[in-house]
Amino acid sequence: MRLVAQPGDTLYCRLSVNTQLLAHVNHLLKVGKNNFRPPPKVDSSVVRMEPRKPLLSRNGMALQLTTPEGGDDTEMALCVSALGDSRGSMDSTTDEGGGDDEDKEIEDGDDATKSDLKERERVLGVLKLGGFEDERSSKLTHQPHFMHMLALFNEAGIHFC
Repeated sequence: MRLVAQPGDTLYCRLSVNTQLLAHVNHLLKVGKNNFRPPPKVDSSVVRMEPRKPLLSRNGMALQLTTPEGGDDTEMALCVSALGDSRGSMDSTTDEGGGDDEDKEIEDGDDATKSDLKERERVLGVLKLGGFEDERSSKLTHQPHFMHMLALFNEAGIHFC
């Protein structure tokens, strides 16, 4: 059922987003666990998956959901990892120590931390530009919002695959 889940549904997850980006998915019938011997612990379903034609593309390049090194789909992971959080709240951090430790690290000349902060500001800028800062990932529809967000990140020079 996760394959056919829509935004706002409790079963909506990264699998739903990735599957629906690449294929039209229809739930055909539910198969009860009593139809198997020995019965599994979960119910099964029969679904029909029809690949999208043409494959969704952006700027003439086919959409790739995995990194060349075989890593997982980082943008979808970023967006769907905390479905109940707004995009802006996921990217803001709270430091129980008052934030002084992070400031001290930057003042000490830690280039990696400065680079991370610049990258965070860059990502937040793209999210603000697209109006996604206050959006919750679970409410984004699979095609229009994620493709628009992907296009904005690509225009800003941020590539996820």
